Amino acid sequence: MSKFLFVLSRGPEDTTRAVRAMFLAKVAAGKGHEVTVFLLDEAVYWANLGMAEKVRIPTGDAMIDQIRELQDKGVKLLVCKPCAEARLIGADDLPAGFEISTASVLIDLAVEAKVFSF
Repeated sequence: MSKFLFVLSRGPEDTTRAVRAMFLAKVAAGKGHEVTVFLLDEAVYWANLGMAEKVRIPTGDAMIDQIRELQDKGVKLLVCKPCAEARLIGADDLPAGFEISTASVLIDLAVEAKVFSF
């Protein structure tokens, strides 16, 4: 199986692209691939599940459903540390399956994976 890295920088300002990224990550994980999602910039807001619960795109896909399935599949959901700090999000604010990470980790992951950027 392959390793996939989904890098998402889109938040509530572009819900369709954000949900689609999570949907594709879910599909890859469902096919047995090793998947990591790295949230940066505005995408760190998706670590707020209350916000994710309110988003449904025109196809009918809901952000919260994508996140829950990724959590259930054990997909790593990494949150950019400086991006989170700038938005007053700390490690204690993150739900299960999300963890604070750094640009250095992002680059290391990208070296070994097929990268999708949204």
